[in-house]
Amino acid sequence: MTRTSQPIPPAPKLTAAQVGARCLVTGGAGYVGRTLVARLRAAGCAVRSLDVAPHRHGDGVETVVGDLRDYAAVRAAADGVATVFHTAALINLLTVYRPSVARTVFEVNAGGTRNVARAAAEAGARALVHTSSFNVTFDGRVAVHDESMPYAVRAKDLYTRSKIEAERIALAADRPGGLRVCALRPGGIWGSDTGSLMIRSFLSQLVAGKFKALIGDPDTVTDNTHVENLVDAQLLAARALLEKPDVAGGQAYAITDGEPVNGMEWFRPIAEGLGYRFPRVWLPTWLTRSVALAMETAHMLGAHEPLLTLRGIANLSENSHLSIAKAQRDLGYVPRYRRANGVETLLPAARTFAAAQAGCKS
Repeated sequence: MTRTSQPIPPAPKLTAAQVGARCLVTGGAGYVGRTLVARLRAAGCAVRSLDVAPHRHGDGVETVVGDLRDYAAVRAAADGVATVFHTAALINLLTVYRPSVARTVFEVNAGGTRNVARAAAEAGARALVHTSSFNVTFDGRVAVHDESMPYAVRAKDLYTRSKIEAERIALAADRPGGLRVCALRPGGIWGSDTGSLMIRSFLSQLVAGKFKALIGDPDTVTDNTHVENLVDAQLLAARALLEKPDVAGGQAYAITDGEPVNGMEWFRPIAEGLGYRFPRVWLPTWLTRSVALAMETAHMLGAHEPLLTLRGIANLSENSHLSIAKAQRDLGYVPRYRRANGVETLLPAARTFAAAQAGCKS
């Protein structure tokens, strides 16, 4: 076990009876899904994992390959389960895109959520925990966001727009006496390994020597969410939907590590822990936005996926701090992982990843 200077508190002790004896996890092949499946099994739950990609878990987990756009496949996967955890989504941050790309994203994120909610209700499931995003209320208007904020109206990227529609669909499916639903809104998802998109993307750029300047606004803060904190919240939300449905049903909850920090500064202990110099130069926001727009336009015309997106720049240049007070009050959520203890446990895996990347280039 990796020793840390800041011990990690134990996970909430929840039983299968409290979160659902039989559970369905959509997106079970993904980063969040795999972590959630493992925790459900540890709690003694029987688990069915649904994903469009072939995947495997350990004993006690039934894996199903199916597309969220195929209602028959989703309905079959929901059969006999008490609790559904919907984590599957397409992450596409583009603001400039082809109509065909937009259709696919909305069909999966919004249409897929509609299928999940309908299937859960028809199968007689009691609880649906929908994994949303902090982006759904992020309009850059206030320094601290909470669940009372309206949905973003200035958002133009596909991910935010489709996740807003998906959350609306999920919460509208909440029915007293029937399926109870709540939505969780995490920030940038990371973990104590290199499996998350956020960490792998940063490490790839760092090792490639492309992390030479900082972007965004040094005076703004944002929130990230350790995957174990998110899974804690998912399990606590399931318990709340089953034990006090009139409190959690139909509600949205911000779920973060509870420590707002500048979006670029957050990466400093990772870079310096791997022996890299942390940049000091900040690029003007107007310049990075112009570059991002050019990259997105070029991608629409056939170029590679852009390294910068307008949504990514917005997340780094405008305050997006989320209050977790409601989740603490209603769900009993307490973030166990913070940047200090999480990054300390991440660094060994990050060194291995960096060495492998460097070896591929030698």
